[in-house]
Amino acid sequence: MKHAIGRNILLSALLVLTISSLFTLTEQGRKFIGTNYFESDDFGWQLSEFETSIVPVVLAVPDKVEVKKKITVTSEEIEEYRYRYGDLQSQLDSIRYQYESETGEVTKEAASDAVQEETTTVQTPNETLLAERDKKLADITKNFTDDSYVEKKIRAEKEAQVDAYYKAIEHAKNDLLSQKEDFVYNLKNVETGEEFTNGEISSKNAFIKEYSSKYGYLKERTVYQQVNDSSWLVTDIMGNPFARFEGTIAISESSILSGQRANEYKSFLANQRKFYGILVVGVLAAVAFTLLWRRKSDTFRHEGREEKYRELPIDVKLAFFLLSILLAITTTRSLVGFVLYRDYDMQIITFILAVIFTAFTLYQWKWMRAGLGKVDWEESLVYRWRKSLEGFFLKQSIGLQTLIMLIVVFFWGAGTLLVFMLPVALIVWIPATLLIGIPVLVVLLSRMAYLNRIFVKTEEMAKGVIGNEIEVKGKSAIAGYAISLNELRNRIKSSHSEQAKSERLKTELITNVSHDLRTPLTSIITYTDLLKNPSITDEERASYIAILDKKSMRLKTLIEDLFEVSKMASGNIELDKRKVDLTQLLQQAIAEHQEDIDKSGLEYRVVIGTKPIMSYVDGQKWWRVLDNLIINTLKYALPNTRVYINLDQVDGEAVFVIKNIAKYELGNNVNELTERFKRADTSRHTDGSGLGLAIAQSIVDLHGGSLKMEVDGDLFKVTVKITVI
Repeated sequence: MKHAIGRNILLSALLVLTISSLFTLTEQGRKFIGTNYFESDDFGWQLSEFETSIVPVVLAVPDKVEVKKKITVTSEEIEEYRYRYGDLQSQLDSIRYQYESETGEVTKEAASDAVQEETTTVQTPNETLLAERDKKLADITKNFTDDSYVEKKIRAEKEAQVDAYYKAIEHAKNDLLSQKEDFVYNLKNVETGEEFTNGEISSKNAFIKEYSSKYGYLKERTVYQQVNDSSWLVTDIMGNPFARFEGTIAISESSILSGQRANEYKSFLANQRKFYGILVVGVLAAVAFTLLWRRKSDTFRHEGREEKYRELPIDVKLAFFLLSILLAITTTRSLVGFVLYRDYDMQIITFILAVIFTAFTLYQWKWMRAGLGKVDWEESLVYRWRKSLEGFFLKQSIGLQTLIMLIVVFFWGAGTLLVFMLPVALIVWIPATLLIGIPVLVVLLSRMAYLNRIFVKTEEMAKGVIGNEIEVKGKSAIAGYAISLNELRNRIKSSHSEQAKSERLKTELITNVSHDLRTPLTSIITYTDLLKNPSITDEERASYIAILDKKSMRLKTLIEDLFEVSKMASGNIELDKRKVDLTQLLQQAIAEHQEDIDKSGLEYRVVIGTKPIMSYVDGQKWWRVLDNLIINTLKYALPNTRVYINLDQVDGEAVFVIKNIAKYELGNNVNELTERFKRADTSRHTDGSGLGLAIAQSIVDLHGGSLKMEVDGDLFKVTVKITVI
């Protein structure tokens, strides 16, 4: 028995050596048969890189002064520079808007001669910021009036790019000469006659290459392409010229024996000797395997194990046989690289695995040949699975589509693509497919068959044939669906109620939007008509313009808020999440509204700890949440009452609570306050868009937090929670 196992291991090892030598010959033969180190691909790539780089970074570098002299600026470039950020008016408006809040502008209420109360603006400008703003406005204006002014700017930008290019090639030159210091050259520019050398070329060279009209010149671009984007500008300026050189590039024998290339050279020679040694061993192993297999192959027959093997279904035996073949080939092929490149630990492990998989393959080969005449396909797993899945096609469209999807996605998408990218993945992919993927597929298809039966019963119910309840099998999701379907009739009334509510909210939304947009628009139309009267005084004209400015900004704010909340609701917005101190952010938000708080007549009781509460949020968006909630209290809190604001950390969450006594009756359904244009002031006399809470709710939802509103009589309370870090 022991002798038989020993012979089987020997036969398997000989077969592994034979197959390994074949892989070595096919995969490595081109590198080592009839070649030397200087004909190898590795050295060829290094020489090509040296030839490509030496000309533009050392031999034929364009003069920087001449390059800058050739810089031109076209009228198209001037126009592009002008309109890069929009037309003149939009750029001026953008600058004014940027400085609007920084120049100290505030608003206060003042009575006007108009029918209703309007706002006037009192300027408290910061002189430094105003001067800075005016300078930018003058610069933009000059861009649109003076071509030479823009031309100087564009030229300065291009000169900066040229400087960046020459700085980059200086680094490239240092890297090239340090990494390829064993390359000695003596070259002459064919056009200019200028000669270049970095050392004397001796008579004893391991490698030498000549460039001439007979053997071909060294011809390369004078603009180095492998730097930054500035190389494209220099190429455009210089016209992408080429330079030709004749002469010699060489590597001395001393560099090969003792220089930095010595290890590469010696490694190539060692691998070449290993290559021929592997071929010799492979031939001897093939001869020995052939002789031993003819006389001793019956040792792979083992009665006890063979009987157990024959009891397996035929498709399982085929799967194991193919798996063992693929594993044997994969491990044997991997052995080639480990032997050539001295990974001795992996050599031993891979060789042992290859021998095991090969022996398993030879055992199965002998066992399967002995039992081929006794195949019972009805006992196969495939046949039994097919019988269990007969109900799968009761609903042919769903069954067929699901089957095609699983085959394409699982077998082709996950398997084939991975194998092509990483062949060694066969070791993991094949057993995963056989032992995990296919059984999971069978379970999935069985459940689809059950689902099809439920679909048929559902169609009967839709036609009015109620019949018996759907059978509930197991505790799967499909069984849960069957339970839900049995309860469907009890939920129809609830569905109708929700539909009526949705229609009501839709009608209210349209009404509220129309009202809030029509109010400022009516004022704009009215005062525009008044401005057309030529007999009005300058004072009246200024008053009307101020009113138009306020109403137009009101209309703009309403539209922008509606657009923003729509984007948030659709998820079409990106968050710039960073580590933010929520304590500091809340303190800043309260300080921002301190003047309004002092005028409001409300008493704010703020409880904020001194310890930072850090969370990963978009600071700008989270500021908007706090700002909207504070403004909400200023608008809707009952005068001469208290407003409580609290921020604390509880169970790994930042908990922000704000509560006040409402000025208006809130009703019972507090959740409707987060609907767009929904206000506690149902008469809509307050100066709000009705979008504040909706925007806050959307921002909190995007961050994965929670915003909860509660009403107890006239007490209105909002609680916001977000995970801390």
